[in-house]
Amino acid sequence: MSRTVVLVTGANQGLGFEVVKKLVAEQENYTVILCSRDLKRGKEAAAQITNLAKNSEVDVLQLDVTSDASIAAAVTAVEQKYGELDVLFNNAGIARASGSEREAMLKVYEVNVVGVVLVTKAFLPLVMKSKTKRLVIMSSDVGSISWATNPDYRYFFYQDTTYKPTKAAVNMVGAVMSNLHGKDGLKVNIVNPGLRTTNLNNYTKDGGSAEGGAFEACRMITLGSEGDVLTYTEDSRDPAGPYIGGEKKNIPW
Repeated sequence: MSRTVVLVTGANQGLGFEVVKKLVAEQENYTVILCSRDLKRGKEAAAQITNLAKNSEVDVLQLDVTSDASIAAAVTAVEQKYGELDVLFNNAGIARASGSEREAMLKVYEVNVVGVVLVTKAFLPLVMKSKTKRLVIMSSDVGSISWATNPDYRYFFYQDTTYKPTKAAVNMVGAVMSNLHGKDGLKVNIVNPGLRTTNLNNYTKDGGSAEGGAFEACRMITLGSEGDVLTYTEDSRDPAGPYIGGEKKNIPW
């Protein structure tokens, strides 16, 4: 039986780590490539997962989404070892950075938007070689312009001028990638994990569990070559709380 190869960026901690953990613990014949900017941290994260992987496996890969050389090296490594890539999950993201306002904004955009574009373009030839041809992008409901202009929206109070626009931007990246390559079979899906207690938000007490934030991403990753195309979804339960169950819920663009 052939293996499904999934690459997850920014996976040594937070939601990316939870996605890798859930995939290898529950799926059969999966190889999940855990990408980390720091290879040592990536290996340490993978060591916590290996005992969960009964029928799947974890591979560790150094990948800094802000480095062209790192991206190119990662593509070469995946091509040489696997020949193709079934699912690319662009998960790496940051909410803040140090420096002046301009410097901080540029750093966040470099990871959250530029990194998604360049990593996707670099791995796309390998993705298009597979039968699955699926691209999943981790976004946020704060990237919804429809909700951002609605005073009744649950996070209307969060009027951030850096992180929120980057998530609106990656939604557009997903739409453009679908428009460009959908005719050739690329399936693009954008997911919202909900507010989760992770390093991204300094471990806010208002968030749900990190584990719960992995469910919608894993659902999209495991759709295989069938299923939804160009959706923007979250779990149907309140994503600010622990995951209990339910089906997808569409988010307005």
